[in-house]
Amino acid sequence: MMSDEELNTLKFYNYQLEMVDELESMLKDSDVSFDGKNRGEAFEELQDLAFDRDLTGNRTGSYWCNELKSERALLGNFDLVQDALDDFGMESISSPELVSGEHLDVLVREYLLPAVIDDVLDKHNIAPF
Repeated sequence: MMSDEELNTLKFYNYQLEMVDELESMLKDSDVSFDGKNRGEAFEELQDLAFDRDLTGNRTGSYWCNELKSERALLGNFDLVQDALDDFGMESISSPELVSGEHLDVLVREYLLPAVIDDVLDKHNIAPF
């Protein structure tokens, strides 16, 4: 059992921050360039990069390839799970396609991906028009 001290110092996984950092790292290791591109074109290019490098885990069915790590990332992020369910029109986590923590983790990552891409584009001063 966890002590109160352990609970008070427990750090929750910050999906948005971690995904932005990872996408930035992917961008540095790629040949993607924003030169002469509008926001829409740049968005599509980053989205392609994210899918090619499996930032969401969708291609393999798991980002972590580890059920325990997936469940650990979800801890304290159930608001994101609910937002993702709502956004994708799913009623609950008992949907047949959500059979594990790994699937829920992928769902949250897919839900956050557009906002993550927007954050990266903002960091690179890509105009929103």
